[in-house]
Amino acid sequence: MSALPLQTRFYTALLVLVTVAAFVGTGLFIDHSIDQSRLIIAAILLVMILTAEILDVSFPSSVITFHVSVSAAFCFAAGLAAGPVLGGLVVALAHTIDGLLVRREAIKITVNATGLGLSTLVSGLVYLRIADSSVETPTGNLQNLLAAAVAATVYTLVNTGTLALIVAPIMGIGTFQMWRANFSGLYVELLTLATLGSVIPVLVKENPFAIILLVVPLLIGPHLAFKGIRQAHVDARITMEGLANALERRDPYTYRHSIRVTEYSEMILGQMPQIPKPESEAILAAARIHDLGKVGARDGSLKKPGELTLEERAEIEQHAAVGADIVSRLDAYKPSVSIIRHHHERWDGSGYPDKLAGEDIPLGSRIIAVADAFDAMTSDRVYRAALSPEVAFSELRKGAGSQFDPQLVDLFQTAWNAQQRPPSDHVAPPRVTIRTLLRSLEPVVAFEQEQEQAIEHEDDEGREVEASDKLRQPFVIIGESAEVRRLG
Repeated sequence: MSALPLQTRFYTALLVLVTVAAFVGTGLFIDHSIDQSRLIIAAILLVMILTAEILDVSFPSSVITFHVSVSAAFCFAAGLAAGPVLGGLVVALAHTIDGLLVRREAIKITVNATGLGLSTLVSGLVYLRIADSSVETPTGNLQNLLAAAVAATVYTLVNTGTLALIVAPIMGIGTFQMWRANFSGLYVELLTLATLGSVIPVLVKENPFAIILLVVPLLIGPHLAFKGIRQAHVDARITMEGLANALERRDPYTYRHSIRVTEYSEMILGQMPQIPKPESEAILAAARIHDLGKVGARDGSLKKPGELTLEERAEIEQHAAVGADIVSRLDAYKPSVSIIRHHHERWDGSGYPDKLAGEDIPLGSRIIAVADAFDAMTSDRVYRAALSPEVAFSELRKGAGSQFDPQLVDLFQTAWNAQQRPPSDHVAPPRVTIRTLLRSLEPVVAFEQEQEQAIEHEDDEGREVEASDKLRQPFVIIGESAEVRRLG
């Protein structure tokens, strides 16, 4: 726990103190409704909540794995059917047992047990305060239905609010941003809690064991649905990355290009600990498929060894926008769309497709631009061997302030110097030609000549273009809604 941010530790300790005080105060002064019949109800609900947690589905994030399940309806109903105090204790006990069974960290068990227990306690108290006590069930009259709806809202806000407070510092984002990003489907949970939470006490009144009838519709069915949602996200990522790999195999000189660009982007991000983890993940996801839009380009344009015609260049320059359009239809890539679209913008505003400049260009796009250029220079081309990292960094520095974000160039140089080695997989498939061998024997002098001379440049397809048209451009590249309610 000592490695966690101070805010997280403080809010966790505060949550524990508030929860204990709330249970003690309520038990002493408000809720005295614990009896044998309620103990039986509590035991059944305990089993149901545990079953729901065992059938949960994990959604991995960068530093925390969130788990979703349908236990929220049973947790909320526990406060209504067994009373606020007993119901809250059952919920806290269930999540403690579940955490111990799967060997979660102590901090996660504590947050889950206290946060959900407090949510059940408070929502149960709100229901008792508003509901008509002469009617035993939430569906007995309109007043009780309204009370259940208000209590469900309170349960959701307490639960999501406490979790956002504790997790936001770990993720490096604001509390409200965390709450809004991860709990955008609140209306679904509110409807679920208000309806199912009201039905469960009705079944309990008829026969406590009738709750078992809900095992299939409330536990097994949603479990399979959540599992399908997670698998859809995984499949989308695998498909897009596989398509990017297949695209790069069309040309052995770009083989594994996106993998290396992703690694270089990760090196740059490693020098920027202030960047929120979700944003870092979106940047790396974009880097992995940044050239996906080239799937619509012709091989003649992609593999042309000489200078491109205006028509061919226009075709290539569409790939950033095309790639962004392709992934915009996938929820798994929503945060990465603008990054992919703008990864060929230039710091001076002369890039494409929208001619953004400076910090108007998304941070992820600026990072990928540096990584992309570096890999293009340090990879083998049909007419020459790969340039050395020293020469490549010299070119990046020449382009800092015009083509590249100068701060990111410096950060990449720092990261490279600290690591002092390229990615382990930076090996192109064997392809040796006489021209490659001859060129590899020639000194690299083009990058040392004056700008007024016709310096040969290359883009990321390995073509040479005349620098007389590109003065002061040292290197030109062409180019669900699952409810998250506890920690895993």
